[in-house]
Amino acid sequence: MMKYYLLIIFFVVIAYASKAQDNQPPVFEITADTAVQQVIPDKYWQLLEDPSGTLTIGQVSSAQYPSKFHYNTSHTKGINYDINTYWLRYRLKNTLNHPVKVAIPENMPYAWLYIPKRNNQWQVQTNGDFVPWSKRDGLKLAQTFLLTLNAGQELDLYEKDVFEFNEFRPKVFELSIGFGDAVIKSSYIDKLSGYKNDEIYSVAVGFLLLAAVINLLFYRIVREKVYLFFSLYVLSHGVFFFVRGTHSSILSEYPRLVSWLDRLSVIVLFYTMMHFIRYFLHTKAHTPKWDKFLIILSIVIVAPFLWLWFGPATLNYKNYTISVLISNFFIYAYDPVALATLIYFIPRQKGAERMAIFAVLPPFSWLAIGYSFNRISFLLHYFYNIPYSGFYLGLRGWWNIIDLVCFLWLVIGLSLILFQRFRKMQQSLIQAELDKERLAKEKEIERSQLIEKQNAELEQQVERRTAELKKSLNELKTTQTQLIQSEKLASLGELTAGIAHEIQNPLNFVNNFAEVNQEMIDELKAELKIGNVGEALAIADDIQQNEEKISHHGKRADSIVKGMLQHSRTGSAQKEPTNLNNLADEYMRLSYHGLRSKDKNFNTETVTHFDAKLPLINVIPQDIGRVLLNLFNNAFYAVNQKQKTVAEGYKAEVSVTTSTENGQVIINIKDNGVGIPNAIKDKIMQPFFTTKPTGEGTGLGLSLTYDMVVKGHGGTINVNSKEGEGSEFIIKLPVS
Repeated sequence: MMKYYLLIIFFVVIAYASKAQDNQPPVFEITADTAVQQVIPDKYWQLLEDPSGTLTIGQVSSAQYPSKFHYNTSHTKGINYDINTYWLRYRLKNTLNHPVKVAIPENMPYAWLYIPKRNNQWQVQTNGDFVPWSKRDGLKLAQTFLLTLNAGQELDLYEKDVFEFNEFRPKVFELSIGFGDAVIKSSYIDKLSGYKNDEIYSVAVGFLLLAAVINLLFYRIVREKVYLFFSLYVLSHGVFFFVRGTHSSILSEYPRLVSWLDRLSVIVLFYTMMHFIRYFLHTKAHTPKWDKFLIILSIVIVAPFLWLWFGPATLNYKNYTISVLISNFFIYAYDPVALATLIYFIPRQKGAERMAIFAVLPPFSWLAIGYSFNRISFLLHYFYNIPYSGFYLGLRGWWNIIDLVCFLWLVIGLSLILFQRFRKMQQSLIQAELDKERLAKEKEIERSQLIEKQNAELEQQVERRTAELKKSLNELKTTQTQLIQSEKLASLGELTAGIAHEIQNPLNFVNNFAEVNQEMIDELKAELKIGNVGEALAIADDIQQNEEKISHHGKRADSIVKGMLQHSRTGSAQKEPTNLNNLADEYMRLSYHGLRSKDKNFNTETVTHFDAKLPLINVIPQDIGRVLLNLFNNAFYAVNQKQKTVAEGYKAEVSVTTSTENGQVIINIKDNGVGIPNAIKDKIMQPFFTTKPTGEGTGLGLSLTYDMVVKGHGGTINVNSKEGEGSEFIIKLPVS
């Protein structure tokens, strides 16, 4: 018997120790289900800080974490606003004899409710301000979790709450529940006025958008900024009403966007209102210093908004409330400043302008006095539990309607005023246009009379000028012909040294072989005298070979002379089949030797890549020769200039390449000289443009080259060049 009692005592102790270790809060028993909201005392729930925000339901519900949960200490120690994520656990039991629908409100950015299921599984519900509508559970509009407890059922619940203390900063933590039928009646059935407000605000938003568009059209026509700022003011109010006063199925999926649109619309609203007043009252003209103050105020007003939205979350609750009150003081001082500005300008305006101020005074007075009173009353009640006044409570249900009516009054009144201003401006513009037309007609009559008088003089001047122009044209053509001939003679002069060198070579061959033949004739005679016919015939064969060489070199000299004469010829020439390989080789040597004769220190490597299968094409040889000569002269000049400026190790090179492609013969002349700067690359083909020093170039070489290739032969000429690295000229001539 004693052992039996000891065993019972042992199990009781074990159970008590286990219970103490589990540290579970006591069960909160539900004895009624009619309340919309019922605060659960602190002794029935516990919380756990999650600084990193990474804990999972599996962790916090395991045997390791129950001892880390603790009871609510925010009433004595306050809330640590550095931590955004908290876990709650509590136990609910239905003591009624029927099922109960428990509603758990979640007025925070994000919240998750974990309801236990079988096999250690959890049913998860999601809700919160920044949770999209489609992902919310429970009563979505009321942002409330909803679960059902059967009669006598008890549940251990876990809840994960994520705060953004810049958005909402409670003084203490509280846990409350409601009951489904009561919450549905309060939030859905009894809120018919809320849906009416949605309808009213929807109509207001449409009206505001229409007013904004109309004023933008006015601005587009007259370009007065008063219409621009008023349209932006109305548009920002429309956005404000849309995101705050209506339940849009589109925006409900993007609650974070709604938050940002709400903030942006408020800033734009305040900013544009102040600038509208400036242009509406012409404060810059009447009160320049006050105008500057209003401009500064429209910019500075952004600071308290930014402080409210992005201020440090680490401030304790007392300092936070002080900063909110100060920020709201500056924000809601904005409307009284606008009202004071309007009142100040009443005696300084006349006629329609003064009536316009009187028309907008009532809505501005409500914004400046009533709205500020509403906001201050709310903040004092929220932060310091100061009870609402009877006046506030009497008008509490009418605030939104009054706001909307005042603002629509403001929009309608100002729209009519601005429309009248627009009509007056339009009439003045029409009158100004009529005056302008009248003056224009008078000037037109005077002008026509003056024109008639001047026509006779002009006809005489035209006749004289025509005769002078004909004479100038003839002189210009003569001068042009002379300039072209001068360029030809200039290039001929450059050829002289090369031609002399080229003619000297065949002449040397002719003279040498003639002297050898004289000696060999004497030998032939001597052999014939002694009767040695075989040796005489061999000598005769040698003499014959020498004569052939004399004839070859004589013809070569003759062709050089003919080429020189063709180069200097002034008349037009006929096209004839020409071997461009031979032509390019000849003029490359002539150009090179011409420069060598002027500068004995000049030396460069000449490279040829001739296509052996290049066909004969019909060209004017002397014209293409001039083209090649100009390009070779420029290439040798470029490498010579670079030799004078660069250090040792530079190897000058000029190359010519021929090829065929797509029915065209292509000639590439390339050098590694000084290159052509990008700034003048488009000018090098213009007449009289040259980079050479005075006296060294006429500026017509490349111009005539372009004309002879493009206009004379139907080809193309292009240049690729990089300053400091060299140039490449590409000539393309059609084969047929």
